[in-house]
Amino acid sequence: MTDDCALCDEALTMLLESNALRGVVLTSVDVATNDDLFESFGESIPVLAYLGKSLTWPFSVEEAIELLNSG
Repeated sequence: MTDDCALCDEALTMLLESNALRGVVLTSVDVATNDDLFESFGESIPVLAYLGKSLTWPFSVEEAIELLNSG
């Protein structure tokens, strides 16, 4: 995620409204403030990362649930 990102807001709203994050501690990281993350994901935000795996936008609720259940 990055500050003032409409797609990030859309992704977060989608995940929260679906309860896909139930029981998950979410940490939001501003990709634009981290050179390594920006290099890796700058063109692909928002990103949902979990246990070394990640989804880049656009992703679905189903894909997010699959990622979160893969651990």
